[in-house]
Parts: sequence; C-alpha cells; structure tokens
Amino acid sequence: MKIRSVKLLTDKLERLKTFYSQVLGLPAIDEGERAFTVGAGSSQLIFEQASAAGASPYYHLAFDIPANKTEEALSWLQSRGIPLNRLSGGELVAQFEAWNAESVYFYDPAGNIVEFIARRNLNRVSHDPFAPGSLLNISEIGLAVHDVPQAKALLASRFAIGEYRDGSDDFAALGDEDGLLILSSHNRVWLGSDKAAYRFGTEVVIEGAGRKGEFEMDGYPYRIVSL
Repeated sequence: MKIRSVKLLTDKLERLKTFYSQVLGLPAIDEGERAFTVGAGSSQLIFEQASAAGASPYYHLAFDIPANKTEEALSWLQSRGIPLNRLSGGELVAQFEAWNAESVYFYDPAGNIVEFIARRNLNRVSHDPFAPGSLLNISEIGLAVHDVPQAKALLASRFAIGEYRDGSDDFAALGDEDGLLILSSHNRVWLGSDKAAYRFGTEVVIEGAGRKGEFEMDGYPYRIVSL
C-alpha cells in the first residue's frame, strides 16, 4: 500500500511553508493563501490553514529514507539547525528489530512529530549524498482513536487492509512497509516525542489497498481515499 498524499491542518502555515520548502528543501507543487503542497518522493504533503480559532493541530508522520542513510540523515538535519528528539534512553536513533528498521525524530515548527525511517527489508540504498531527494515517500500517518481494535477492524473491513506485524490494544499499523496507517489510542504518547496522540482533521489518499473508495470514520475527523 502506498500513501500518495496526506492533507493536514495547521495554524502556522507560513512557518511550515518555509520549513518544508526551504529548510528541508522539498519541491513546491502548489501554493495558495490557505494551503500549500510539497513533494516528498512519490508522495505529496499538503498543509491547510486550520479554520478553528486557537486550534494548534499536530500529527505524527514518517518519511522513508534509503536503508543506508540514517547517520547521514542525522548530520544533514543537524546541519540545517533542526534539533533532534532523543528517546527515553538518551539515544537519537530508534531501533525496531521486529520491523528491521531504524528511525530518527524531530519536531517541525508546528510541533508535528516527523520521523525519517530507514527500512532495511525494502533494500533501497543510495550512494549519493543525503539530500531532499533522499526522502522517498510518506510511509506513515498517525490516527488517534478511542478504540484501536475497533478502528482496526473497521478499516480492515472497508479497505481490506491487513495489519503489519503484531499490534496491541493501544497501537496498530495497517498496511505494509510501503505505507502504513498508524492507529494509536487517544492520549498515548507518540514515540520520539512528549506529545499525546490526539484527533485532528486528516485526509489520506492511498493506493494499493484491497478495495477502492472513499471513507469518513464516524466520530473522527478522518477521510481516507483509496485509489
């Protein structure tokens, strides 16, 4: 399953536009007064101005990077003045043995928890210096829910999306290594951050799920389109 685009809300539109297009150097695709779009490999990231006064949305999202570029990614982010988030043990790199992957985390100017993840199973390596083009795609978007098993069953039945690896009552990853919808129980703290999962308006366009169609989750501000 591939994530083709993700649309998120923000109350810091101009700061995010500068960050993603100038600091991270992602190519601009579209720009307006209330939204902008940048490219990240085969995916598009869209930020739209939040309509509610005082709203400060934040999300967890992950970008895939080549499997051999974690250390270069660390140096590259630091060279751009981006503070890296440390894990509970003080380390900068999270190791996921079950996923055969490793990640680094940081906040963008709106407090979104951004992850660069190197998935060794995909065998995507690069011998070029780390650069904006090293972001291969958006591979994860987090969705906070009150009942993870119920939400998992609902999405599985609607789109025929299977679970990736073993989840739990407060966490589940739906899809595969190319793209994952990350279900987190409400108020569970996102790894690589000190922020609790919360519900904010999210639109995701996926491709390669078992079924096509559009779906809005009852009780949640989430819209998922399967191509």
